[in-house]
Amino acid sequence: MTITYHLTISDFLAFQLYMSSKSELQNKRRRNARFFPPIFFLLYGVYLTRRDANFMGILIFIVTTILWIVLFPLYARWRYKRHFKKHIEENYKNRLNVPVEIEFHNDFITTRDFSSESKINGAELKEIIETSTHFFLNMTTDVSFIIPKHSIDNKEEFKKCVTEYGTKYIDERNWRWK
Repeated sequence: MTITYHLTISDFLAFQLYMSSKSELQNKRRRNARFFPPIFFLLYGVYLTRRDANFMGILIFIVTTILWIVLFPLYARWRYKRHFKKHIEENYKNRLNVPVEIEFHNDFITTRDFSSESKINGAELKEIIETSTHFFLNMTTDVSFIIPKHSIDNKEEFKKCVTEYGTKYIDERNWRWK
């Protein structure tokens, strides 16, 4: 089976956002950024209220805390997406809209792009992740292949071909960036 396709910014962005959403370190950073500033707001509001004996300060900080907790996920989602898009435009500009070819053989995979050709042992494929728009083939060396679904004619045959190497299949078709 041979697949030929071109990667766009949106393909790289989907991969970056997916991997970020599955990273425990990234999730911890987002969680800390969501809850530590509001805790600081509340503590500072309590300090000002006790110092000045004015309850208007604590009310302002309570409202600020609630707004932060509610609106921060929207801001973080937008900010991460923007950050990754800029990163892709800067670091992957030579890989955009360039033909990539992956050929599956019995024991190995060959890949070709504008600058190289590789032969990869099929046992090196660790997992295939299926999202609603892409397949991500992750290797044991943490190198990944991004394959847009629209470039594959027979998706079931493709999944069967990849899982024959002993690759773990992960169904993430309901995943979306949050």
